[in-house]
Amino acid sequence: MTTYIVGVLVVVVIFGLLAVSLDLLIGYTGLFTIVHGALFGMGAYTSAILAKSLGFGFWGGGLAAMAAGGLISLLIAIPSLRVSGHYLVLASFGVQEVLHALYLNLDGITGGPAGMRGIPRPRLFGTEITSNTSYLMLYSVLSALVILFILVLVRSPFGLLLKAIREDELVPQALGKPVVALKIKAFMVSGAAAGFAGAMYAHYITFVSPETFDVHASILILSMVLIGGMGTLWGPFLGAVVLVVLPEALRFLPLDSATLGPLRQVVYGMVLMVFCFVRPRGLAGGRGGIE
Repeated sequence: MTTYIVGVLVVVVIFGLLAVSLDLLIGYTGLFTIVHGALFGMGAYTSAILAKSLGFGFWGGGLAAMAAGGLISLLIAIPSLRVSGHYLVLASFGVQEVLHALYLNLDGITGGPAGMRGIPRPRLFGTEITSNTSYLMLYSVLSALVILFILVLVRSPFGLLLKAIREDELVPQALGKPVVALKIKAFMVSGAAAGFAGAMYAHYITFVSPETFDVHASILILSMVLIGGMGTLWGPFLGAVVLVVLPEALRFLPLDSATLGPLRQVVYGMVLMVFCFVRPRGLAGGRGGIE
């Protein structure tokens, strides 16, 4: 039982980092996207492929995953930032579907629908990480370092400019600030963090498949940000706790799997509805929330 609970906490840490990385775009820059599930997958597949084909360990694969997430985000940002608002959401959704299709159909590289198995576990000081407790300690430290970097970033002059863009990008433009370049940098940092979370996931589960990184994953990550509270960083992490732990708690109900699956979806939808009416600004009281 203890091992199971610690395992759930490891997943919370991974998705907490994902939610925080998305909050940099949504909460601090005002850029709504539905592509984070695919960026998560890019990091997972990059690290998994390098680990299995070229012998990269978790550390090398994690750095490569960050680079891949940042590069893909750059490629997404340059054309996508020509549009805004609902059009940016649609453009990012299109990229999400394209990347998911690649994960599904590039059988020779990604393993296709069958996915990739046997991804090696991380090694620390020559010792392989195998227990959930060890994973939790390692991943908590790594996630804390990435989140701390993002926290420093949003409190720096760069972060203040992102907030200015969020409120009214015409103002920083009038002051001669490179608004498009700032948005692209925010995209890249967000994508790099999501890619690293993907590497963490791949080396923890030791298996990746396309269905993990479909549009439902992007919506789940977005929901974590909205439930936790946009523009707070710690709020989205709290949202990850709610949306990871609550469905897992349903496993203890005396129901068969055929009933439990749909029930989890119903509960998930009800949680979103409750927050829409009761706590529209999220648990942390972020800016705007899901109003």
